[in-house]
Amino acid sequence: MFAIEAATLTGMISVCFYNSLWASLAFPVVLLWLHREKGQVLGEKRRKELKLQFKDAIQAIAGALAAGYSTENAFREAKKDLQLIYAGNTDIVQELSAMERKLDANQTIEAAVEDFAKRSGLMEAETFSEVFAIGKRSGGDLIGIMQDTAETIVQLVETERRASMALASRKYEQKVMNLIPFAMILYLRIGCPGFLDPLYGNPVGVCVMTASLGLYLLAWYMGKRLLNIEV
Repeated sequence: MFAIEAATLTGMISVCFYNSLWASLAFPVVLLWLHREKGQVLGEKRRKELKLQFKDAIQAIAGALAAGYSTENAFREAKKDLQLIYAGNTDIVQELSAMERKLDANQTIEAAVEDFAKRSGLMEAETFSEVFAIGKRSGGDLIGIMQDTAETIVQLVETERRASMALASRKYEQKVMNLIPFAMILYLRIGCPGFLDPLYGNPVGVCVMTASLGLYLLAWYMGKRLLNIEV
């Protein structure tokens, strides 16, 4: 999928900005860049899904603790509950299974939670790990800690959802604007044959089109950063 998208993008740049197949040699660079960008998007999407799953997990753990289970057994029961909620091996089910294996290997639940928090990349998980470890050692209210963590995540997710809804139209406009330079060049090439010929096949034209492509990429990057709001 990434290769097809990279080939399409490289072809559009080659035709619109350089009118030369030599520009297609940039395909490996475009592919690496696209792979990095898409990887970041997919990674962020996965983290958001894991955040919701983590909220469900600590709610299940709090419910098991309230039912009288020990802390370690509460994590085991939570895994069983989440296996009924989520189809297949989702990230949180796999993580709870890993915690269960660590408990069977006589590791502490605090160490298992801390390891998950470090690998997950979730700020909420790291905060929960620290508070949970302190509460476990000092005999604090673990049910209250988990309920507060779940409530905090719910509030963050709701805030992110509202921000995403508010910016949805702007993101759509940005996608349209990203296509306009290509559309304008193609329109001029089709509607006015020969109009852009001075920009192709000579050093000056290549420099001008390269500078134009650089400005386009800069505008794309600035638009992306402006619409990327961290909650």
